[in-house]
Amino acid sequence: MIFIADFHIHSRYSRAVSPDMDIDNLARWARIKGIKLMGTGDFTHPLWLAELKEKLKPTDNGLFSCGETHFILTGEVNSIYTQSNKPRRIHNLIFAPSFGAVERINRKLLSRGARLRSDGRPIVGLSARDLVELVMDASPQSFIVPAHAWTPWYSVFGTKSGFDSLEECFGDMRPYIQAIETGLSSDPAMNWRISGLDQVAIISCSDSHSPPARSAAKPPSSTPN
Repeated sequence: MIFIADFHIHSRYSRAVSPDMDIDNLARWARIKGIKLMGTGDFTHPLWLAELKEKLKPTDNGLFSCGETHFILTGEVNSIYTQSNKPRRIHNLIFAPSFGAVERINRKLLSRGARLRSDGRPIVGLSARDLVELVMDASPQSFIVPAHAWTPWYSVFGTKSGFDSLEECFGDMRPYIQAIETGLSSDPAMNWRISGLDQVAIISCSDSHSPPARSAAKPPSSTPN
């Protein structure tokens, strides 16, 4: 079965994100654009998590729904730390199978000093390797995908603060990394040229911070002759 999915978006609780990024708008525009499965984004933020619990209905396939649109629970974490005497800034997407798993992950992040209320994409002092370990310990069915993997800043392969390989970044947690996100700095074909990614799935998502402009939802006005 072939379908379109967008796993990487943000809610209105993230910085520089439109206040229109709520579940109803996400479901509506996904339906208009033919997207069958959406990531919720930002499940680490307590106010957004409360909205997700209120708006989403569980389905019989481990997903959630709002109207005709299906959702999977996702969040993004910004790891800022030092490794090998170099500052590192890595964004990772977290996929979780249930609200119970999300709550366990969030509790562990809080115990490690994360300020989850400050931003929908919270900053943590954990290394990317330690973040994977934390998530796997909280929920073995969850998984992590390095976000926008080639963006110069804030990515696993970024020229400014990234690494030369997944192994260098994630160490003994590398086997848990089964996919990377291309981001706007690369496309799948560019990633296929790298033998170190031969066994890794390649996904491309929007990282959307806003829905289409309000005017896009209205029919064009007629122009008098």
